[in-house]
Amino acid sequence: MRRTTATGQRGWHAPPPSRRRLAHRPIPAALATFVVPLLLVLAACTGQLAATEPPAHHAPAAKLPTLPQIDYYALDIQRTVNWQLAHMTLDEKLGQLFLIETVWQHYNSDVDNMVRGMHAGAMIVYNQNISDQQQLHDYLAAVQAHASLPLLISTDEEGGLVDRLAQFMPSRPSAQDVASSGNPNVARQEAAGMAQDLLALGINADLAPVVDVRTTPAAVEYTRLFGDDPATVDRFAGAFLDGVQQNGVVGCLKHWPGIGSVTLDPHDTLPTIDRSLSDLQSTEFAAFKNLLGHQPGMIMVTHVIVSALDPNLPATLSPKVVDGVLRGQLGYQGVVMTDSLYMKGISVRYSLGEAAVLSITAGDDLLEGAWDTGSMQEMLGAIKQAMAQGRISAQRIDQSVARVLTLKARYGLIPLRIVRPNHGGNVGQQMAAAQEADLPRGA
Repeated sequence: MRRTTATGQRGWHAPPPSRRRLAHRPIPAALATFVVPLLLVLAACTGQLAATEPPAHHAPAAKLPTLPQIDYYALDIQRTVNWQLAHMTLDEKLGQLFLIETVWQHYNSDVDNMVRGMHAGAMIVYNQNISDQQQLHDYLAAVQAHASLPLLISTDEEGGLVDRLAQFMPSRPSAQDVASSGNPNVARQEAAGMAQDLLALGINADLAPVVDVRTTPAAVEYTRLFGDDPATVDRFAGAFLDGVQQNGVVGCLKHWPGIGSVTLDPHDTLPTIDRSLSDLQSTEFAAFKNLLGHQPGMIMVTHVIVSALDPNLPATLSPKVVDGVLRGQLGYQGVVMTDSLYMKGISVRYSLGEAAVLSITAGDDLLEGAWDTGSMQEMLGAIKQAMAQGRISAQRIDQSVARVLTLKARYGLIPLRIVRPNHGGNVGQQMAAAQEADLPRGA
């Protein structure tokens, strides 16, 4: 019998008297001389049996069937994108492929033509658009207020030489300075601070980090580079990317296919990269590939000739460089944006309209280059003409629009259409139903 002590512990209580008397009664000697040897014999037999009897084999317990894991968040995004595509006109879809820039510091008719009239999907902020914090905040808020779908609003905030916010905020260190610390957490912390400052202004995308690997001392981007080898670059660029994206701002790796060997500026001319394919794969391409696990929101492709891949077309306009290597070999399926299509690296050979068409056929999704109403109209007209001629299909347009909308949904710019399947019935059928519920009705 047990009792409860004053401390709440359970203690031992003596058995009743009848049990005590039985427990202490001695065994007669005659009986002991018979019983004890018998017990010893039985114990020996039991031990022998235990030693010789094979262990019992138990059948393994039947495993319960494993139900497939449903990624409801991914399904919500897919449903949202499918629904948007199904309810968009061609003009609305094409507008989503444009990352516009302006010369203005306030919302006006020119900006309205691009944002509301032609449905621009994204925008970039340069120094020319900034006078002070309040002005920039109000300008970008007006842009978003007039948009049918929120824009990706971006800027180049790297630190060092490319620091757009330095007009009214403390300057930030360059990539080279950050890497010299030897501590990737410095990159992460700097990027996290940048993300908070950008969001406060209404900027939701940072066209950084630079992932180019310096392979020549005369690299045109020198202080913008984290290092001389892919491992160093990826340690710091990966930390920077995480710092930005984990704080709600879309990051962008640049400049595909890697221009750390380039000594000429694509803004001024069309440089050529003559490195061997094996060198490119082990250095330039490797730096990008190793960061894909961080899920970069975007990758920017720039204007260089890569002789080992395509000696004729700039990387921005080359299906071999974009669809072939970046998407096909490296496996990146996110948004690919172009560098500015009016840069000399493109404009020395191509009109703005033809550059827009070739960018889409190469596999690019977001086209940077329209700076006013007329330039955006020129690019849109060329794309529509290419579609009429069969050079670009409606399905190809939907592919890029879906990537842009998926990115916006991931970062909360467009609300998700959340639907959960019933708990009963076949899980596989429920998944299929959830995926197919809002497929586009014609393209």
